[in-house]
Amino acid sequence: MIEDLHISVPLSEVPEAQVGNYFILSEMPGEFLIIQKPDNTFYFLCSRECDIVRICESFDWYIVSKDAFNDRLCIGIGLADKESIDGEVYRVQDEATLSLWRDILRFTFDSDFVRQFFPYNTRFKGKMRIDGALCFYIHDYYPTRCKGIAVEDRKTSNLVFRFKEGQQAALVAKIFSLCIARMPFYKEKAANAVLIPIPAATRERNAARFARFCSLLSRCLKIVDGFRATWIREDREQMKGTHGLDKLSNLIFHPVYFQGRDVFLVDDIVSTGENFTQMKRRLMQLGANSVTGLFLGRTVKTGKE
Repeated sequence: MIEDLHISVPLSEVPEAQVGNYFILSEMPGEFLIIQKPDNTFYFLCSRECDIVRICESFDWYIVSKDAFNDRLCIGIGLADKESIDGEVYRVQDEATLSLWRDILRFTFDSDFVRQFFPYNTRFKGKMRIDGALCFYIHDYYPTRCKGIAVEDRKTSNLVFRFKEGQQAALVAKIFSLCIARMPFYKEKAANAVLIPIPAATRERNAARFARFCSLLSRCLKIVDGFRATWIREDREQMKGTHGLDKLSNLIFHPVYFQGRDVFLVDDIVSTGENFTQMKRRLMQLGANSVTGLFLGRTVKTGKE
């Protein structure tokens, strides 16, 4: 058996309760190879008896997918922590196995043979000002009605659609956490921050889209979960992309969540910015200290529709 169990994460940055996991890694059953990439993704191949989920959780890594490779092995991909690393962690039978497993992972994930379904960007693509507030977005978003858009843009559409439907909350929360952690002023605001979503049109959609997402992201960032800062008194029609309408008339605000706090106001897509502007102004009127916008995507206007 050969192994390299070095993890490039300083123990000083690891929560005390998890430090023990770093010392029992060599006692875990089975064989595994984890290849970490500079873009924060990691790929793994492991034997069935290997508890790869526990290994990844001990380093706060999120497994995006895990599937059977054959009757003995599992293969998968995930998102690592905010540090960009290019390296390996492994325990395998011999050098021949290590070489074969490397080839399998690189062929599967680094070649064009497999086109993955979602994008895994972990940095904000751009920033802008909306009503004077600084806003950040991760992707350019092309609506599904657009024709002839690139494969990468289709991946973004896939992720946005799934998130809107209340799926992929853990993946999107992990992506946001990595992006936010790189914001230059994040540490200054974190101690006094609250995460609040721009509510969806109906209670059902709002809960499906944001309840678990806000819980996961606020816990990861160690900030206040403000999902309950607003309450939908009654469902309304979808108004995204419209102008001149009061989009907050069906909402009840609970200022106790955000008075005197720095608000991270999050939504899936920003188009005209009107939803954000109305929410931002109301939160400030009711006592928020500041509002920063965070979006999964920014709608791109094209002539391809």
